[in-house]
Formats: sequence, structure tokens, C-alpha cells
Amino acid sequence: MLDIKKIKTFLLIFFVFVSYQANAQQTINKILDEYISNYIKIKQIPSVTAGLLVNKEIKWFNSIGYSDIENNVAVSEKSLFRIASITKPMTAVAIMQLWEKGIINLDIDIRKYIPYFPEKKYKFTIRQLLSHTAGIRNYKEGEFDSKKFYQSTKEALKVFEYDSLMSEPGTKYLYTSLGYNILAAIIEEVTKKPFENYIYENILKPAGMLTTRADKQREIIPFRVRGYEKNVEYNFINAALADLSIKVAGGGFLSNSKDLLLFAKALLDNKLVDETTLKIMTKRTRLKNGSYVDYGLGFSLEFENDSLKYFGHAGAGTGFSGMLMISSNGKNAAVYLTNIRDINLGEPAKDILALYSTGVQPVITQTISQELMKTYKTNGIDSTISKLTYIYKYQKELFNFDEDGTTVFSKNLLELNKAPDAIIYLKEIIKVFPKSFKVISALGDAYLSDKNEGMALRYYRNALQINNSDQRINDLIKKLSKK
Repeated sequence: MLDIKKIKTFLLIFFVFVSYQANAQQTINKILDEYISNYIKIKQIPSVTAGLLVNKEIKWFNSIGYSDIENNVAVSEKSLFRIASITKPMTAVAIMQLWEKGIINLDIDIRKYIPYFPEKKYKFTIRQLLSHTAGIRNYKEGEFDSKKFYQSTKEALKVFEYDSLMSEPGTKYLYTSLGYNILAAIIEEVTKKPFENYIYENILKPAGMLTTRADKQREIIPFRVRGYEKNVEYNFINAALADLSIKVAGGGFLSNSKDLLLFAKALLDNKLVDETTLKIMTKRTRLKNGSYVDYGLGFSLEFENDSLKYFGHAGAGTGFSGMLMISSNGKNAAVYLTNIRDINLGEPAKDILALYSTGVQPVITQTISQELMKTYKTNGIDSTISKLTYIYKYQKELFNFDEDGTTVFSKNLLELNKAPDAIIYLKEIIKVFPKSFKVISALGDAYLSDKNEGMALRYYRNALQINNSDQRINDLIKKLSKK
């Protein structure tokens, strides 16, 4: 006989639990909304879209700002951003699917699959291509934002196929997007399908990523977002035109936060590759000298106390930045995308995962060079030094007050042909970072720009005492010493 009291008690507990869960999710969503709203204001960027996967379910995503500033078009969940190098994990997963099926071997000469690729001094493998240890070069000048349209993967290979390897395979980690073109060529050769078709059929469709696609400069693509940069005075400008056909497999796709979370979910659900395969992909790469690199097979890796904490990938393209970060617990992931390539964007994906765990809002740092430029444009260098001093004394933790962040402003001044002001500024910064190679060499650059070669040589030599392997500084010292 049914115990009505027990059933009522059970139902009451159940509904209380469900209500608690719903309220808790609403609370965390509110905290995340507040974070993303603060982020876009503090970073002063056109737009940001972000999302959170919890227990393999999309629990939150939000989009704020403008996908097109000139035409006042708001960003939405349908907006398609260039994801740049976040494309690499998709290419890597496609390769590992073929490995699981026994179609390819990760550890033999790649020319077995694409014999038309020119022979090099050393043989290199698919595994080394995936981990950026094959010795393939990265971009030369003008290639990152190439304007040329390449009709096929084979044509894109011609950009570098006759270039020598930069190092013996397996001896160095040399990040390269161009190297992933070779992986695309291998996929095409063994499957007899165009790379984009294989990715759609075996990655995008199974994961439900139905809006993700290759970015084609000449095509009309609904909801495609425009990319931006900031000029030397920190005003928005349109990003340079770039045709991504030079690097489709390494950085040529469009997507949004929801689709990228679906990719993470499909990985964690073992829809794309087996759990064992994913573990292989998220192991550190061992170089021939026995040292390890925090990069696996298509994934960047982050460790805490020698244990894997996150895996995923960042992306920085012409006018765009983003990151997909997946927790090693196999349940959670976060993503952010923005339509600007800028300094000091931080790591919002990591912040979102931390926020979900702790509920504590992280400090979103302001960009010190941008803040100083505001003062400089209005009141000149003396007021800028006063502002710098005030920030250092009272607000340092609110800014990216480090060697990288502070030297950017001196570069801004040099671009404005204000070398004397850059020297004044850097003499203040060197008091804070007296043994900084970056600051000391920047002061050398400022003197050189001011045509004071003697002082430039002095500071370059001082910088060399800190880092004697910097090729640029060594070359400048040789050049100036001959005069």
C-alpha cells in the first residue's frame, strides 16, 4: 500500500531541490552577466560574446556590444566571429579520427600521404605537425594578413613548401599556423574529400555546430562580424583586410560561443574521438632533449601542481581574439570571442570558469597605456608622468602595470614621433623596473629614434647584459659599433 505521507515528503524535497538549483543557476548567471558587462566597459572593446558549459550542458551565454560599429549593428547569439587558432583543435580532432580508424599513422614520414610535398633535410611526422615540433616556419611579413586568395589546400602549401625547416623535427616547439595546411592536405588525400567537407561531416554536424564554417572573404556570409583594432591614440579603426585561405586549417573558421561550447560538449561526450584518444591529445609534448612543452596534439595545456587543469586554445586573428577553455574534470568549459585584436584582453574564459566555481568577481585590469594616452593628448608629458606616479602608488593593481604593459606607451609615443617624451617617460619606468630587458632596450630604441646613437648603444649594451641571445639587439649593437 502506498505511503501518501512519504510520497508527499519526497515530492516536497524534490521541488525544494529543483527550486534551489534553479535559483542558484539564476544567481550565477547574474554574476556572469555582471562580469561580461564590466569586461566590455573596462577593456573598451566593440563587443564580446561568451558562454559556459556546466556538467556538459550549456548553462549561460551572453553577447554585448556591436558587431558593426559604423552601421550600429548589435552583436547577437547568431553573430559569427573569426575564431583564428581555435580552428586548430577541430583540425587536430579530424586527424585523430582518421588515426582511430587506422587510416593514418602519426609517427611516419608525412610524405607517405602527400608524396608531392618537397622532401626536406629531415623527415617529419603528423604528430610533430600537431604539436608544432616539425620545424615548419610560421608567417613571413605580409602573410598573417595576406590579401591573396588561394583556391585550394595545395595552392596554399606553395607559400612555404620549398622553405627549409627551421629546426630538426622534435627538437624545438615552433608555433605555426601554416603547418596545419599540411594536415589539411593529408586529410584530403586519404579521404578523397575537400577539407571543409570532411570537417562539416565529421566534426561540425555530429557536434551540432551548424553555424560554424570557413571564412571566405569574397562570399556574403550572414551575421559575419566586422573586426577592429585600436590606433596609436586608442581610437577604433577597421582591421586590415585579410583573406584566410592561406590558413584555413590553422585559423580560417567563423563560429560563435554556442557552437564552440557544443564542440567542447561533443569532445567530453566522446562523440568525436574516444576518451583514450582525447587523453593522448592532452598530454605534454616531449622534445628530444627530454624537456616538455605545455602543448599536446592540437590543444594548449595549462597545469596546476603538475596536474592538467585546462586544455583548449586561444585565437588571435586580424581584428579578432578569443579562447576556448575546457576543464580537465571532463564536465565544464568556457569560451569568449571578441571582434578586436588588442593588448591586455586577459583570459575571460578562465575568469568565467573561476567565477562559476567561486562566485568571486575577478579584477579586470585597465590598460595603462590607454589611460596614459588620454592624459598625454590633453595635458602633455608632465601631466602623464604625474598620472603614472599616482597609478603606481594607489591604483597599480587595477592596471596591467608590468614590463609589457608600461613599455607599450613608449612605443605609442615613438609612433607619434615624440621620441624626447618617450625618453622622459622611460626614465621613470626604469626606476620601477631597473633590471628589465624590455624597458632598457625600449629606452635604447627611444634614443635611436631621437638620433642619439651613443646613448642608444649604451642602453642596448646594458640590455644585452640581461639577455645576450636577443638577435635584434645584437644586430643593432654591431651596426652602431661600426659607426
